[in-house]
Order: sequence, then structure tokens, then C-alpha cells
Amino acid sequence: MLKDLARAYVAAFDAKDAEACAALMAEDFALEDPIVTRIEGRAAAMEAVRGIFASCAKMSFVARNIFQDGDTTLIEFVLTLDGKALTGVDVIEWRNGKMHELRAYLDV
Repeated sequence: MLKDLARAYVAAFDAKDAEACAALMAEDFALEDPIVTRIEGRAAAMEAVRGIFASCAKMSFVARNIFQDGDTTLIEFVLTLDGKALTGVDVIEWRNGKMHELRAYLDV
């Protein structure tokens, strides 16, 4: 089930569908990555996500693999922003079918 939710997140992010991304996040969602460091709260995280979407004309987010261990999923991904490919891993902690925390590790 969590792998299906992780796939839904990948599809929503790839489509730049902010509403679908937000629907997968818990209210107390936390986002951590090398660029934004740590953001707490769904509203603040979505502001950052919308900023990513707006910052590039062409974007692609593709999962190479999705793994699950208990309530954690790991997504090996390739994120392409205006032709520049970044590879990384999203570690997502899930609670009650919602993303509680996402820690992104990527080659910037």
C-alpha cells in the first residue's frame, strides 16, 4: 500500500500537481533537503514545492526504484529541471496513509 502511495507522490510531483502533492501530506508534514534544509508544516512545505514548480519551464520526476520497510519508503529518483538531471533518494516516513516526513538526498 505505501509503495502505491509513493508512486502517487511521484506521479503528482512529476505532473506539477500541487493539490495532489498536498493531499498526500499530513498537516504536520516536514520536508528536509539540501536546498531548503528543513521546513515544518504542510503549508510551508507546499510553498517550497510550488516554488520548485514555478522555477523551471520543464521538469521531470521519475522513480528508478521504490522500496518499503515498515512505515518507510525509499524512492530512488531522477529529477530533471530544465535539462539538468539530479539523482537522489527520498526517504518518506508515513503515518495513517499520509507523508509525515520526507528527507531528500540528492546530487546537487
